Amino acid sequence: MKNFKPNLLMLALTAAGIAAPTTVLAQQNNTIEQDEETEVIEIRGIRRSILGSIDKKRFNDTVSEVIDAGDLNSLPDVSIADALGRLPGVTTIRASGQSSQLNIRGMDGDFIQTTLNGREQASTSGYTAGSRWISFDQYPAELINQAAVYKSPKASLVEGGVAATVELKTVNPLTAEKQHSFSGSARYSWNDEAGEIDGEESGHRLSLSYQGKFLNDTLGVAVGAAVLDQPNFFKGFDAHEPSNRQDYRQDGTQVRSLDGIQLRYARGKDERTGMLFTTVYQPTDNFKVAFDYFRSTFKSEDFRHGLNFEGMEKSINLYDVTNPVYEIVPQAEGEVDDNDWLVGGTVHNMAYNGPWFEMRSEDQTTDATTDSYGFNAEYLGDNFEIKLDIARSEGKKTRMDMIASMHAYEFGTDTVTDGDGNDVQVETWQEKSDQQITFAYQNQQMPSVVLNTDYTDLDYMRLGIFERFPHLYTDKIDSAKLDFKLHLEGDFFTSIEFGTRLSERRFEDKRSVFRWGTREGQKGYRMPDGTVVNDPNTTCEFNHYGYDCTPRSLEGFTKVTELDGLKFLEVTDMKGLGDATFGVGGYEAQQTWNHNWTLIESGAVEEKVSAGYVMANFNTDLGNVGVTGNFGVRVVRTDTKTIGIQQLQGGLIGDEITDDNGVTRNDYENVKYGPEYTDTLPSVNLNFQISEQEQIRFAAAKVLGRPPVYQLRGGAGSWADTANDGTSPRYNVWSKGNPNLDPFRATQYDLSYEYFTDNGGAFTAAIFYKDIESVIESITYNEGDIPWSAIGLEAPEGFVEGQYQTVRNTDEGGYMQGLELAFTTMFDQLPGVFSGLGINANYSYTDSEIGLDGGNTFTNVHVSLPGLSEHVWSATVFWDIDNLSTHFNARYRDEYIYNGATPGGATFELADEYLIVDWQVSYNFNNGVDAVLQVNNLTNESNSSTYGTPLSTGRYHSFGRQFFVGANFNF
Repeated sequence: MKNFKPNLLMLALTAAGIAAPTTVLAQQNNTIEQDEETEVIEIRGIRRSILGSIDKKRFNDTVSEVIDAGDLNSLPDVSIADALGRLPGVTTIRASGQSSQLNIRGMDGDFIQTTLNGREQASTSGYTAGSRWISFDQYPAELINQAAVYKSPKASLVEGGVAATVELKTVNPLTAEKQHSFSGSARYSWNDEAGEIDGEESGHRLSLSYQGKFLNDTLGVAVGAAVLDQPNFFKGFDAHEPSNRQDYRQDGTQVRSLDGIQLRYARGKDERTGMLFTTVYQPTDNFKVAFDYFRSTFKSEDFRHGLNFEGMEKSINLYDVTNPVYEIVPQAEGEVDDNDWLVGGTVHNMAYNGPWFEMRSEDQTTDATTDSYGFNAEYLGDNFEIKLDIARSEGKKTRMDMIASMHAYEFGTDTVTDGDGNDVQVETWQEKSDQQITFAYQNQQMPSVVLNTDYTDLDYMRLGIFERFPHLYTDKIDSAKLDFKLHLEGDFFTSIEFGTRLSERRFEDKRSVFRWGTREGQKGYRMPDGTVVNDPNTTCEFNHYGYDCTPRSLEGFTKVTELDGLKFLEVTDMKGLGDATFGVGGYEAQQTWNHNWTLIESGAVEEKVSAGYVMANFNTDLGNVGVTGNFGVRVVRTDTKTIGIQQLQGGLIGDEITDDNGVTRNDYENVKYGPEYTDTLPSVNLNFQISEQEQIRFAAAKVLGRPPVYQLRGGAGSWADTANDGTSPRYNVWSKGNPNLDPFRATQYDLSYEYFTDNGGAFTAAIFYKDIESVIESITYNEGDIPWSAIGLEAPEGFVEGQYQTVRNTDEGGYMQGLELAFTTMFDQLPGVFSGLGINANYSYTDSEIGLDGGNTFTNVHVSLPGLSEHVWSATVFWDIDNLSTHFNARYRDEYIYNGATPGGATFELADEYLIVDWQVSYNFNNGVDAVLQVNNLTNESNSSTYGTPLSTGRYHSFGRQFFVGANFNF
């Protein structure tokens, strides 16, 4: 069998505690001895992390990528997502300027499994609905010791990752180099653009950790804390998704337009506190128990202010467009010319129920908490190992979602007839007439906007609508795992592993609402006795508390902010305005039948999983080539149940369900239903050691990913309108999910070549292919598209079968394939200070034939899977000059589809390409202290997206540059 020979660099890595022993070395019980003349190599900073990561990748038994911190507090990133985003095939999605969600190999977070110390993690990513993917900004990089991305699975790994499995690890204090050690960091942060909107410009990051060994090195303890308090900020533009076409040209052709736009800015601050506690007790070489606890709280203040113009989907008869500008979209021969866009012009509102103009302030603050507990016991016999692991992971997230909309009003007097037939003079109000906006959309920039009304003048600006839509999402996982490993003495098999895992998971969503006012502005008058009379066409459409529907004063609760030449009126104290308008506690959100969606969209999904596996590890020779690897099978049984309410049809009587106002209805029933299914997941990983420096890997597996939890919800409601014949009543059904969805299933293959140099560098090339059975898409069946009997629905007697909104598995899936290249080298051969130079770079290409229905946004076309960018690359140049260390990183991502949160909903958007540049420099004082300067987003790259054409801008957010200055210490 071929053995790898440890070189001088390996000695240094081992001495530093970051080198992984090779399987062969471990089996041969080789020891590394250093004589007195051996040169001592001290490796620091990012070079140490890169070399450690390459070493662990080299000796992993699967196709994987690794980030090795070496010690707690070693990674410079705000969250672990920033570090992972530099790996081959891994990209990130930014929220408030920092990385949150991962995309791997062209697939978004719904296809990724995430574990902490081998345990499945509960999610805190819910925003518009509960979700399964992990929000990685919840995990401070300072508390993560190692992160790995397993691109090819093995039977012993927890299933769930079609794209990959991300495993985060915290420290084991018994393996610490020192008997007792303290490490920490302190950073002052500053944003260079936040001051433009009177936002907080500065903040800080602090961390401190301790590792200690006691009782003759049989008891280890590690504790750590990381605190983040820094501003978050953006300025930009968000569009209301297009939902209609209009004959703007008045020539019979249909033209698309955004339903509206929001010019706005956001300010707030992120406050995150992460805590870690680990204790390990190993009284003998063959017995060890450990307990670890990880907690992270993350509150992200998010106060948004700006202009909201909305209602372009309304009939063209209600408003006028002058000087229109169109973006011409070429059509295929024979197709109807209906994809051109209105991208500029002047919109003049001509009716009370036409498009509306408002200044809007929002509180979209989120508050998330993650708690993960785990107990682990290991026993090593002469030729066997037993491991028991019991764990719980809990996630909870809330979103405030409070909105105050301010309209411009005209006030006057009029004469009306009272109930006694007398003419009386009354005070009147209505939304200001002749409002207009002149706009011109621009590619990847803020649109040009000119208004004819001063929306900061409190002489006529009033509160017109006040809303609350609080969100509460919880996720809880209890799991137990038992693993066995039998060591074998033979020429082929080295060990057999088998085990079982049981888990129970429960997701819960709770929605509620408070709404007062009307979208298009209020219109009415006040009688001399104080009675308010609303125009029947503009009555308060949202008012279940029964408050008078009159424009309310904003005095004392607003200020004016100017941005890019426009003045904005913003509410400075949302809670204070609510208290003054409705009284303390007078605007609590409720679940009400008036807004039946609050009960329908609330509910739970329960998931019980039992899994068992068997896996054989082997080590043999094929001629002169050493071959190692494993093959095995994992069998997984999943029992999914959705819990919610569904509206009954045909006059059936259901359960008595009472809302928060005491109103009881019996045309809904409580439901709990869902499928059970079993999957058999074989896998094989082969590693061919063709030389001491070269190896080829091949892996094949069947993989499983369960559907996003928000798509499993079973609640359903209905509404009635008029059928296409213009007279018949029509019955329509909407649902937010489909509990009977099949999971993502795929067969995947990986092939890679890896070459490792003597100085710690490497070149790797990998290709992968995934055959995905089917994917999930949202679908709307319109009247006549499909008989309802085919989908198990029935319209009430006398009604036409109308629209049905749901999600479904596509009939076909397709392939996803790609190429990944990575290169790392150290320029040790260069003279003098240049010998400290190094480069770490990677490139990925991904392609897929899978398409999803583009919905109303991308009509008559299929869009790619969310998260798929064809071209992705990352490059880091690092340079060590004596005690000075610096590195410069650039990350590029091609355009991709994502399911973006738009004002009032979510829809597909096409994210533009981006290039993110970060830089860091540090100086080591040889006393355990490093001084650090760091700049994130050095080129001030924005986030932008479109609805498929350059000028149909969906989003443009600018975040500014983030500067950090501070110090690290390690004693």
